[in-house]
Amino acid sequence: MADAITLQERIAELAEDYGSLRAAASALGCDAGYLSRLASGQKTEPSDATLHALGLRRVVSYERAAQESAP
Repeated sequence: MADAITLQERIAELAEDYGSLRAAASALGCDAGYLSRLASGQKTEPSDATLHALGLRRVVSYERAAQESAP
């Protein structure tokens, strides 16, 4: 299984690697404002192309819902 990481953690890593969020966005070919909104959680559900640029892939998981008691 690959290492799980949040979108925000990955963006923070890239901003540190490139020296700033703006530099990371430029290197990735993304808009700095959009990357900032993803990092802050204001935007969600990035496109597959954006995920690819970030070196991520979407993984969906499900949890069992709590069972309600039958009357």
